[in-house]
Amino acid sequence: MQAGAKQIEIELTLRLNPDDVPTLLRAETLGVVRAGTPAKKRLRSTYFDTPDFQLRRHQIVLRVRKVGRRFIQTVKTAPKTDQAFIARGEWERMVPSALPDIGEFAGDSAVRRVFDQPNLADSLVAVFTTDFIRTSVPLQLGESNLELAVDVGEIMTAAGSERICEVEIELKSGLVAHVYEAAALVRRNVPAILEPLSKSARAFALLDGGAAPTLKAIRLRLDRRLGLGEAFLVIARACLHQLRMNAAAVARRDDPEAMHQLRVALRRLRSAFSAFAEPMPTTERRVFAQRLRGLARTTDAARELDVFLGEILPAVRKGVGADPGLASVAAQAARARQAAWTRVRQMVASEAFTEAILSLEAWLEGGGWRASAGAAYDEKLRDFGQRTLKRLHRKLVRTGAKISGLADVDLHALRLRAKKQRYAGEFFRSIFDGKAAKSYLGALGDVQDHLGVLNDSVTVRQLLTRLAHGKVIDRAAFERGAAVVLGWCAARVTTEIDRLPVTWARFGEQRIFWK
Repeated sequence: MQAGAKQIEIELTLRLNPDDVPTLLRAETLGVVRAGTPAKKRLRSTYFDTPDFQLRRHQIVLRVRKVGRRFIQTVKTAPKTDQAFIARGEWERMVPSALPDIGEFAGDSAVRRVFDQPNLADSLVAVFTTDFIRTSVPLQLGESNLELAVDVGEIMTAAGSERICEVEIELKSGLVAHVYEAAALVRRNVPAILEPLSKSARAFALLDGGAAPTLKAIRLRLDRRLGLGEAFLVIARACLHQLRMNAAAVARRDDPEAMHQLRVALRRLRSAFSAFAEPMPTTERRVFAQRLRGLARTTDAARELDVFLGEILPAVRKGVGADPGLASVAAQAARARQAAWTRVRQMVASEAFTEAILSLEAWLEGGGWRASAGAAYDEKLRDFGQRTLKRLHRKLVRTGAKISGLADVDLHALRLRAKKQRYAGEFFRSIFDGKAAKSYLGALGDVQDHLGVLNDSVTVRQLLTRLAHGKVIDRAAFERGAAVVLGWCAARVTTEIDRLPVTWARFGEQRIFWK
C-alpha cells in the first residue's frame, strides 16, 4: 500500500496543568462550537531512527502508532518558512505491524532521498515511545472544522521519561485563523501556555540529557518575485521559529548560547517591524513592538551576566592575573545570574509570553497583516527593499556624523542603528548583488564589534553598581575586584575609541549594494 498525497498538518500545541483538564472539557464556551461527541482512546506510539539518528539530522520523524488493532505509520517533516510555523509535512498509511515500512514511501522527494540511503531501512530501531489517553473533541468555527485533542500520558526513553499534559488544536479544513481562535477559547477557560516542542522533540531532549537544541538564525533567500507582504511573512516566520525553539532551550538548560539566540530572535523580529514600518499601521506596529520590547528587557540582565562571567572576567584574569578580589565579584555575579535566569524562565513559561507570540502569529497567519498592508502588500520587493535600506542607511550615517566626539548615549544610539541596518541588510541581501552586500555588511559588522566593546564597558559599570547594592559577603574584596575590572575596561575602551573612526570610515567607503 502506498502513502497518499502529502498532507500539511496544521496544529498548535498548548501545555496544560493536569488539574485543569476536566475544567477545559466541561467549558461552556467550547460546548458552543463543539461539532460532535467527544471520543476517548489510548494511543501508543513507537518512534524509529537509525542508531546515529540520521532521520533526526534531516528533521524527519517516523513513528508507528497502535490505534485499537490497527497500526498507522506517520512521517513528519519540520516547519518551513514558506508556511505557518504550526504547519508541517505529514504522510500517513496503514502498515501490517508495529514495525515501519518505508520501502513504498511515495511522498516528498527530499524524504525519499533520505529513506533511499543504503541500508537505512534495515538500520531502523525503536528510539522512544509515547503512551497517552487522548480525548478528541470536534469543533466548528465558521466554515472551519477542527479537532481539539487533550493528551494525558507519558514520553518514555532510555534516558528518562516526561509527563504529557497538553491540548493539540488541529485544522481539518478551513482557515488557519480559526486555529488561533480555538486556542484563545482554551486559554479563556484554563491557564495554558505555548508548547514549542513536539512530543518527538521532547523525547530527543531527554536523550540529550534534558537539553533542547539552540537555533541560530537561518540565512534567508527571498524570491525576487515576492511582494513585500509575503516577504515579511517569510522573515517573521523565521524569527518566530528561532524565538520558539530558543525559548524551549532556555527553559530546559543553563546555556548562555540559548539565551543569546533567544535575544537575537527578539532583536531580528523587532528589526523586521522597523524595516517594514512603512506599510504597517502605527497602532498595530506599536502594540507588537511594545510586547517584544518587554520580552527583550526581561532577558537583559541574564545576558549581561552571561557575558560578564563568560567573557569579561576571563579576559580580565588573562590580562591582569587572578586577583583575589575577582573571586568575590564572580561569586556576587553568579548569584545575580541565577536570579536573572529564573526570571527569564518564568517569562517563557508565562501566559503573557504565550499571548505575545500567539497574538502575533494569529495576526500574521490569519489575514490581519494582509488587511493592514492593503495595496502595499503586493508591492515589488526589490523596490521596497531599496527604499527601506536607503532610509535606514541615511539615519545610520546621520547618527554617526562626527563619530570621534560622540558621548556614550550617542554611541549607544549608533549601535542600535547599526543593528537595525545590519538585520535589514541580511533580510534583503538575497535580492541584490551578493558580493557588494557581503562587503557592506562585513564592514558594518566591524563597526558593530567596536561599538559592542564600548557598550560592554558602560554595561559593566552599571552591572557592578547593581551588584554592589546587593548583599556582599566580603565588601572590601568585592570593591577591590570591581576596581580591577573597571581599570581593565577603561584601558580597553581607550583602544577601541582610537580604532572606531578608522572602522567607521572604512564602512563609509562601501558601495551601496541595493542600487
